[in-house]
Amino acid sequence: MVCHAHIANYIHETTDALIGGMLAYSEVYPATCKPADILAARKWDEFVNFTLLDAYTKGAYSKEMMTYISANNIDMKATDSEMEAISKQKNDFLSFSYYASTTIDSGAIPDGTAPNLYLQYGKKDNPHIETTEWNWQIDPLGFRDVLNKMYQRYRLPVFPIENGIGVREEWDGVNPIEDDYRISYHKEHLKAMYDAMEEDGVEVWGYLGWGLIDILSSQGDMEKRYGLVYVNRNNHELKDMKRIPKKSYAWFKKVIASDGKALFEGEI
Repeated sequence: MVCHAHIANYIHETTDALIGGMLAYSEVYPATCKPADILAARKWDEFVNFTLLDAYTKGAYSKEMMTYISANNIDMKATDSEMEAISKQKNDFLSFSYYASTTIDSGAIPDGTAPNLYLQYGKKDNPHIETTEWNWQIDPLGFRDVLNKMYQRYRLPVFPIENGIGVREEWDGVNPIEDDYRISYHKEHLKAMYDAMEEDGVEVWGYLGWGLIDILSSQGDMEKRYGLVYVNRNNHELKDMKRIPKKSYAWFKKVIASDGKALFEGEI
């Protein structure tokens, strides 16, 4: 945050360029309607998501988080000059990554656990949505919820810059990969974004998938593929590194060329 603040301040002092703060938004629902679950989910949002967004937009971390830090005698090791830089920063938009949501069970969280560690103990699968082989739960409505929470609370344009689905895929050497699951993922998330814009009034600047060509994943290396374009290599062998467009490549191209109208056509 200190580095970003210094860069944002420098850019605004010396140029007319725009800069935005980014976070990996962690969307969490209460596992049940129990008040304790609702409180745990809200605290997670405050300590993991909103405190960073507050710093980007208000020049200070969340009052709730700072109260917790003070009450627990936590030393942030932040200097006055660092906090001053944060207080002066201005961001022109907010960006984020989003892939999935999860739920939180307060009953599984030990007493005294810091809110930003709640999911280490209380994470619980949501039985109402589909789960990938990497245990990520596909939730387009969660994407719409995040777009709304960020825009309605801070009233800055939002720009989702990472969104996608990782799947094990292997090219047979001849035929393009038929990744209808990836088309479905992006289609439903783009439609959710459209609804956030048209029905909820969210100002969105764009949409970037992760990654539109297969690249190394922090969780599965090359085995976990996100791209619209297949890269012919694996975790242990470079092979010829050939690029082969998947079925989703042609679909995404059609969506862009139609200015989004293809999202609402009947077939995938």
